[in-house]
Amino acid sequence: MNNIIREQQKGNLQFEIGASSIIGGRNYQQDFGYIYTSSQEAVAVICDGMGGMEGGERASRRAVEIFSEDLLEQKPEENIPGFLIREAKRMDSEVAELKDSEGKPLKSGTTLAAVFCRGNQMDWVSVGDSKIYLIQGEKITPLNIEHNYRQMLKEQLEAGQITQRFYEKEEKTRQAEALTSFIGMGHVSLIDWGKTPCRLNPGDIVMLCSDGIYKSIDDYQILGMIRDNDLDMEIAADRMAAMALRYGGKRQDNTTVILMKYGEK
Repeated sequence: MNNIIREQQKGNLQFEIGASSIIGGRNYQQDFGYIYTSSQEAVAVICDGMGGMEGGERASRRAVEIFSEDLLEQKPEENIPGFLIREAKRMDSEVAELKDSEGKPLKSGTTLAAVFCRGNQMDWVSVGDSKIYLIQGEKITPLNIEHNYRQMLKEQLEAGQITQRFYEKEEKTRQAEALTSFIGMGHVSLIDWGKTPCRLNPGDIVMLCSDGIYKSIDDYQILGMIRDNDLDMEIAADRMAAMALRYGGKRQDNTTVILMKYGEK
């Protein structure tokens, strides 16, 4: 798991955190993750790169590096959502400026899913199609939307801009998975974020994952896997990645998952 950086200033007794990452059926790893804990805070980030072997790996790594550097230097005390949104925009600008070995634009990008927990309050931000879930008891709730053509079609249908027939035709095409927003566009405007902080209760679990998870196993399988292994977040994360690989087989994408279980001190 050398593609997941863990930084710990002090142990956070409120959160148990587990993480797992596999290369799947691909020849290279484009997922990159970051976990930070202090006595009062727990932060997690997943970036899923795209743009070929060099491009995707460099994009996701650079995005995480920017976030981790700014988190430690700025140490945001207030307006966490503002910090997260600024970081998304800064990552976008920096990744868009990456160059290849010949000095040409790298033309790469990455998704972003990030959560910032302080005490029992959680803020989050996302760009692209990596996911953030909140698991409470027997309920699993996706917090963010996927920035892809399918979601755009759904919004157009709800607004009466397209017909049901057109939606059903387009939604079944491969183009439906195409991202409409990602870090590295250079002008990212579609950013999803929590308008109000999520209040966590003891036993709640926050989950971040790249699309290698939810495109191989559904929400009910995710919930079942976590509930069967919720005494140990590391084991739960490892088994979830293994389950995705089992169902995805040789075509399994890079897969990364971070689990954060909240419990009072």
